[in-house]
Amino acid sequence: MNPFEANPALIQRGSPEGADTPLVLFHDGGGTIASYYCLGNFGRTVYGIHDPRFLVNLPWKGGLSEMARVYAELIRTIISPGENVILGGWSLGGLLALEVAHVLESESDSIQNSIGVVGIVMLDSPYTGPGPVTDSNFNILSNRPFLKSTCPPELALLITRSMRRAGQMVERWSVPSWTKKGVRPPPVILLRCMDMVPVSKKSSQEPLNSRENDIYSVDRYRARNLLGWEYLDQPDFIRAVLNIPGHHFNVMAEENVQTTTENLILACKMLSLGMYGR
Repeated sequence: MNPFEANPALIQRGSPEGADTPLVLFHDGGGTIASYYCLGNFGRTVYGIHDPRFLVNLPWKGGLSEMARVYAELIRTIISPGENVILGGWSLGGLLALEVAHVLESESDSIQNSIGVVGIVMLDSPYTGPGPVTDSNFNILSNRPFLKSTCPPELALLITRSMRRAGQMVERWSVPSWTKKGVRPPPVILLRCMDMVPVSKKSSQEPLNSRENDIYSVDRYRARNLLGWEYLDQPDFIRAVLNIPGHHFNVMAEENVQTTTENLILACKMLSLGMYGR
């Protein structure tokens, strides 16, 4: 990520006709949008929003809700009132998409001034709330970045710090509710990785007392088709699930990025066609 690039950044420019609904992707827990540049051609305009506080290591005291209010304002700089948008993101980015959608719909004072959220695409964003899966069954490890060996140490440090801050915010986060508005949330399509993240016992980043039942927190509900979202008290929250190969941290790796792209494109088409009404 170029820290001086525009925010939102134009990742892909759509066709000249510009008929397809634009997609806005939010950064993952690492704070950057670099991975989204690895995706194939969507045939629609794609923007990315990175964490504007990535370089300064400044926390968001208001958590994801504060981030969402700032990011909603950023979206208003590229999407005009009355136009539609698809929101999405990998991991934390999917949770941010939920929050931003809630902000955009809650703060709209009229149909003419509102930005319509056609739907949300979550790229392996697991449920973070309580469920019947108890931590006593597992030794839950904090998520850590899986970085290439060519990643500069300074950048690796910034990403690691960002992931730590993200984890702390997610622990305090609750899914926004649409019940007060009397409407259903935008339709959500979940892309679900089929594999568990491998836990290396040889890594210096793992605790010395690592056990056979170690799992990363992103895999807490891996066995569930909805990644735990069925435990949310908002029925039919997830409208469709698309299974993709790989684990949470290698969906953008060379061996998986084409399939990831194809399923993201499919999800966007499903939402654009209005297959799931409100």
